[in-house]
Amino acid sequence: MHDRQLHHLGFSQIEIKDLKINYKEIAEREIQLCFANGIELIFRDNTLYPELLSEIFDPPEYIYVKGDKSVLKSIKIAVVGSRTATPYGRNAVRRLIPELSRAGLTVVSGMAYGIDSWAQHLAMKEAGKTIGVNAGGLLHLYPAGNRSLINEIFSHGCIISEFPLDTIPRPFFFPIRNRIIAGLVPSVLVIEAALKSGSLVTARLALEQNRDVFAVPGPIDAPQSQGTNDLILHGAKLVRCTQDIFEEYGIEYKNKKNRELDNLSSKEKKILDLLDSNEVKEIDYFVENLDFSVSEIISLLMGMVLKKIIIQDAGGYTKLS
Repeated sequence: MHDRQLHHLGFSQIEIKDLKINYKEIAEREIQLCFANGIELIFRDNTLYPELLSEIFDPPEYIYVKGDKSVLKSIKIAVVGSRTATPYGRNAVRRLIPELSRAGLTVVSGMAYGIDSWAQHLAMKEAGKTIGVNAGGLLHLYPAGNRSLINEIFSHGCIISEFPLDTIPRPFFFPIRNRIIAGLVPSVLVIEAALKSGSLVTARLALEQNRDVFAVPGPIDAPQSQGTNDLILHGAKLVRCTQDIFEEYGIEYKNKKNRELDNLSSKEKKILDLLDSNEVKEIDYFVENLDFSVSEIISLLMGMVLKKIIIQDAGGYTKLS
């Protein structure tokens, strides 16, 4: 391996020199650390090595994996987006990710705050699978503030990296990490992204690797939607609902929720008619528009939350897709 490649993998010049002199001892130490921390090395000739990843330019010769390695062979979709997600973006995640997970798609993302971690959390909430791609070695999982999410991922999928175990995440590692996110999947879904963001880097890498790019449109005056709207302008597929994605994957998925809606009472249907999936409605709104008592409205709303027809959010209620 060339010095430049070792540098990109996180080795300092001193470590590179030391590696060339003491590579056997360093390799043995790395292997011992893997054993001690429940981490596996998956080489390119291993059947578990993701086929799509092997097709990218300069694929890693091996990847470090911790968790359920079998998900590496599943059907996957990458989901990326703004770290400063708006209510609109979070609602888009709620509308799309649960149904994608129920259809069997594994959500791949970078565990970052905002859209990425929210998507992975909702995937696991539906008993779906997820893969986290770390921007450093697996002994330094990032971000540290997402430790509870990271621990949960080990039970619902795996976390992978191409960096040596002791590599500390640094800003210039993130584009390298993003190339792995894009390389693992046939498609990347972008939900909220500014014009200059890591999500657009991932989208660009996906296009360079001949992957499909999906984007959720957003308000024309919202900074977090400028990037996604620009992607659509330049050829990304506009996503209105999960069916837009299923069509590209050739998946026939029948939404159970439609049958659940048929079984709603007349009063529950009246409440649903008043709700819009992109706007939160407070209790007062229902009191003003329905000829029901306050206690009855609260009871109906709580029942619909339990049925997962609506969701309580920001002091009010909104409709789930």
